[in-house]
Amino acid sequence: MLNKIKGALYGLAIGDALGATTEFLTPDEIKNTYGQVNEIIGGGVWQVERGQATDDTEMTIAVMKGIFANSNNPIEEIGKQFLHWRNSNPVDIGITVLTSCNHYDGDWFSAAKLAHDYLAGKSAGNGSLMRCIPIALAYSDQERIKEFSTLQSKMTHFDDEAAEACMIYNQIAYRVLNGSDLETAIRLEIKDTQYDAIYDREPECLPDGYVVHTLKWALYWLLRSDTFEDVVLGAVNKGYDSDTIAAIAGALKGLEVGYEQLPIAWKSELLCKKDLDAYSNVLFFIRDHDTELLKQQLEQTMEDLKRDTETLSKMIEQDFIQTEKQKIVESLKRGIYLSRLSLHIDDEQYNNKELTWRQLENRYLRVKRLVDLGAPNIIVLHETKWLLTMIDHMKKRHQGIEPYFTEDELEELEDMRELDL
Repeated sequence: MLNKIKGALYGLAIGDALGATTEFLTPDEIKNTYGQVNEIIGGGVWQVERGQATDDTEMTIAVMKGIFANSNNPIEEIGKQFLHWRNSNPVDIGITVLTSCNHYDGDWFSAAKLAHDYLAGKSAGNGSLMRCIPIALAYSDQERIKEFSTLQSKMTHFDDEAAEACMIYNQIAYRVLNGSDLETAIRLEIKDTQYDAIYDREPECLPDGYVVHTLKWALYWLLRSDTFEDVVLGAVNKGYDSDTIAAIAGALKGLEVGYEQLPIAWKSELLCKKDLDAYSNVLFFIRDHDTELLKQQLEQTMEDLKRDTETLSKMIEQDFIQTEKQKIVESLKRGIYLSRLSLHIDDEQYNNKELTWRQLENRYLRVKRLVDLGAPNIIVLHETKWLLTMIDHMKKRHQGIEPYFTEDELEELEDMRELDL
């Protein structure tokens, strides 16, 4: 399951990063400028850095964070993330999303209607489609998937066509996540809809930002291509709204093939890969759970982390076999990623807590890597002590206490920074 969830998120971000180079260009302009885009190179109309994602990935992350905050009722929390992202000076933001955010005054659905009217009745863009897949990844109940797919669309896109596309898309994702092959899932979900076609030839429309055109082209590449590479590169080199079409097609194909089958070179190029790694794990562990309830159990989660880390230290000291140490390391993973739920955008200490959580995650990943490599016990033991330190720091953050590093710890951290340079 985690391999598929991570594959979907990485597939989306890879398509986004590849397509950012060719967005708004025609096929001839792409050919004259690049020949053919086969790698993540950046540039394009937004002059993105190599590996940088655009609003497709950033809004998808915002939807995930909203679900983390309140999985039973995520819409308002998703909205808070949208506003926070809007205020962060993103590299790109769609006109419908921006207009809805600017009209927001406590009611997202009223804001979407005002935006729809302001834009002369044109709110059937693809901005809600490109961000909706976390809903299919976070829930297994089809009715809930349909409900939240619609609601998250209606927050910014008043037009029913946008919501319809999100529902169809996430129902396809639901089927694939539950074992269906991608082509069968697509055929079943588009039957008797405006997307019902053979797709043996290119759609008779431009691959532009109108949600119907976007989804038709994404379906075309998914049904006519065998590999993940063929899917995203086909969309990328067709131009127009290439980043979004490559992103939504890439997410479904990535979901089908899984993270491990995605090209290593493209995965490693993504600047947001640490976020994708972390959030795919959080999404996996909160799937079908009430995050409000999980947050109430946070104190126990932190105690469990401390206990398991201390157990690992004893196992290292007593030279347990590697497989036994690996088991306890794996059991730590759930607590590490559930502790991410303690971060809330409204918290004045949000940035400090996020930094501490990142340090906690990094120490866990170092311990895991060393145990997996069979590193000398003295080295692993040193890292488990650091992990205990960061668990303690995270607990202090929850208690409103400012944690601090000792002089020896600060000296070691400075040495590590110099080595990284």
